[in-house]
Amino acid sequence: MFYVFLDLVGITIGGLLSKPLQKFLSDRQIDSMMEIATLCVGIIGIQGAIKTKQPLLMLISLVIGSVIGVWLDVDGKFNRFGDIIKGKLKTSDPHFVEGFVTVFMIECVGSMSIVGPLDVALSGSTNLMLFKVVLDAITSLVYGAIFGYSVLLSGPFVFLYEAIIYGGASFIQPLLTSSTINEISAVGSLLIVALACDILEIKRFKVANFLPALLGPIIFGLFQVMCK
Repeated sequence: MFYVFLDLVGITIGGLLSKPLQKFLSDRQIDSMMEIATLCVGIIGIQGAIKTKQPLLMLISLVIGSVIGVWLDVDGKFNRFGDIIKGKLKTSDPHFVEGFVTVFMIECVGSMSIVGPLDVALSGSTNLMLFKVVLDAITSLVYGAIFGYSVLLSGPFVFLYEAIIYGGASFIQPLLTSSTINEISAVGSLLIVALACDILEIKRFKVANFLPALLGPIIFGLFQVMCK
C-alpha cells in the first residue's frame, strides 16, 4: 500500500512544482508544450490501442460503453464535480475542470494502473509501480504547468482507484488474465487518443462518457473464466 500512496505523493509533488515552472514560461511556450505533450500522449495511445488481439471486443465495448456513459452522463458528473470543487476553492481558472479530467484519464486508464498495484500486492514486485510514480509525477508537472493546480485533484482519485485494485488483488487477479489486461489497456489507450484529439481540438469528444467501455474486457474475461 505504501507504493500506491507514493504515487499520490508523486502526483502531488509534480502538481505543486508546476506552478513555479509556469512562472518561467510565456503563454506561447505553454501552448507549444501542451501541443507537443498531447501529441506524444496521442501517439502512446495509438501504440497501446493497436496491441489489441480482439478488435471486435474493443468495438463492442466502446459502442456499448458509450451508450451507457451517455445514459449515466458520466462526463457531466465529472464536470459538475469539478465545478463544485472549483467553487469551493473560489478559483476562476477556466481550465480547472479540463486539467482534472485530463490528468485523471491519462494516469488511470493505462495497464500500469492495474498491473502495478497487482504486482505489489501479489508478488511484492515494485519496479512497475515505481516507474508509474515517476511517470505520474512528470505528467502532473507538465500538465500542471498547462492547466494549473487542478491536476492535484486527480491525485486522490488515482490513489482510490489503485488502492481498490491493491486491496482486492487476491480476488481480482484470477479474473484479470494477461489477455484481459491487454484488452483493457487497448480500450483505455483508444480513450487516450480521443482525449488527445479533444485537447488539440481536432474533434470534440466527451471522453469520460466512454469510461464504462473499460468494463467490457473485464466482463468478457469473467465470462471466459466461468465457462472453463
